[in-house]
Amino acid sequence: MRFLTMVLAAGIGLGSSALAQAGGQVEQGGWTEARSLRELPAGIQALLGVGLGIAGIADRGGDFNETEASDDSMPRRRFVLGVVNGGTAMVALEQGGRVYGVRAVEFKLAGTTWDAVRCAPMASVPLRGTELIGALSGKQAGPCGGAGIRMGDTDAAPTVAAPVLPARVRPRPGA
Repeated sequence: MRFLTMVLAAGIGLGSSALAQAGGQVEQGGWTEARSLRELPAGIQALLGVGLGIAGIADRGGDFNETEASDDSMPRRRFVLGVVNGGTAMVALEQGGRVYGVRAVEFKLAGTTWDAVRCAPMASVPLRGTELIGALSGKQAGPCGGAGIRMGDTDAAPTVAAPVLPARVRPRPGA
C-alpha cells in the first residue's frame, strides 16, 4: 500500500506533505526501497533533475555519460537505488565525468520542502538499501556541495551523523 501511495503521489503531483503523511502510516521504523526515480517523492525528483534531459538524471539502468567525453545526448548522472521512510529518503547516484563515482545523498522533509542534507562517497554501486544506509552513517558523510543536486542553500551547515540503528529495508513489492 505504501509503495502504491508513493507512486500515485509522485505521478499525480500531490504535495510532499501528503506523501510524508501517507508514508508514516505503514511499518514504523521500516525503509522501503525505490528502484526507479518514479518511486521517489516528487520533491526529490525535482531536486535530482528528473525530466531535464541531459541537464538532469537518467533512471536506473538507463544510458548516461559516465566518461569525460563530450556527449550532448545523455545526462552525466544516473539513479541507482533509493530508500524512503516518512520524511527521510536516501538515494545512490552514479556520477560520470573525469572521475566516475558513486555518491549517497540523504534528503529530509522540512515542512513541505525536501532538502539534501548529507552526502557520502561510496566504493561501489549498492545492491541493497542497507548498503546505502550504511554509507550515510559513516564518518565520510558531510555537506552536499557540488553534488549536482539543485539546492536552495549550497552552504548548508554540516550535520553530524546520528547513531544508526540496524535498518530494516523492505524490498518493493514484486522485486
